[in-house]
Amino acid sequence: MSLHVNLIYRKKSSGFFSIEKVFGLVSNTIQHSTNNSIEPQRIEFPFTSKGIMQICLNLLYLLQFKKGLFHITGDVHYAVLALPQKSTVLTIHDLVFLESSWGIRKYFLKWIYLRLPVSRAKYITTISEKSKKEIVLHGKCNQDKIIVIPNPVDSNIRFEIKQFNQTEPRFLFIGLKENKNFDRTIQAISGIKIHLRIIGNLNAAQKALLQMHKINYSSDSSISDEQLIQEYIDCDAILFPSIYEGFGLPVIEGFKAGRPVITSNLEPMNEISHVAALLVDPISVISIREAVIKLINNEQLRDEMVERGFDVVKQYEVEIIAQQYINLWSKIADQNGR
Repeated sequence: MSLHVNLIYRKKSSGFFSIEKVFGLVSNTIQHSTNNSIEPQRIEFPFTSKGIMQICLNLLYLLQFKKGLFHITGDVHYAVLALPQKSTVLTIHDLVFLESSWGIRKYFLKWIYLRLPVSRAKYITTISEKSKKEIVLHGKCNQDKIIVIPNPVDSNIRFEIKQFNQTEPRFLFIGLKENKNFDRTIQAISGIKIHLRIIGNLNAAQKALLQMHKINYSSDSSISDEQLIQEYIDCDAILFPSIYEGFGLPVIEGFKAGRPVITSNLEPMNEISHVAALLVDPISVISIREAVIKLINNEQLRDEMVERGFDVVKQYEVEIIAQQYINLWSKIADQNGR
């Protein structure tokens, strides 16, 4: 007997696609597998969650769906309020919304996006031990109902041999939100002969900073998955010294592409990278700078990092991650008597 699983997504919005990418990979893998009886169905909210009215309309929209299990894929955590508790899974990727808000807004977000949802969900999944700790702390949640399932790596990302550009290596920098640590990164690479390839929509202040430090760069935004894969192939290394992540997908995507990765010595980046990445103190401009210079000048180190990355990324293959979700959904179905 097949198990119907409703995957609930936020409304599509330009510049926000990581959740859709993660669960798109999982859903496609399940649909193309012949070894399970899961039937995933995509449900996308008709409205963005920019106010109380839109949130209420989205909740009303959910009431029409009655069949099967429900899995909220992220961001719209409040969706659990319109769903049956015994058959609803909530994925919380991170709590960055609490880090970037304050006052009454922070209080509202904490209740509508965290405290109430975690109390209503049957199980909660999250993408790292770090995020689990934060959910327990801020959500007053029983840790026994939280299951860590990492993000999968896109199986379409491939390794292509590329001679490292010793003269002017191309470093890929993904994302321009405040937590991505752009300003310190630019200060750190000032005077180092590299090409910084930026994925994100630069604002006027960021362009001015690049110009002030005479950084050779190029940028693009709103790129497709296929274009992002090509960015990994074209680069010489990944520069990802983020100060806050729920997971840090560019780290394992860099491993999959066979490129050396510089990232932060913070959870969860140090947790998911093991010993395959060059770790830095993201608050220290000097630490980032020294790592970039070290990677450029040490061919043996780069080769060792790439080989370690190939080993680490195996545990994040989409088939393995999809099976973990299948196991959870089957467990809930059995608890509910199918």
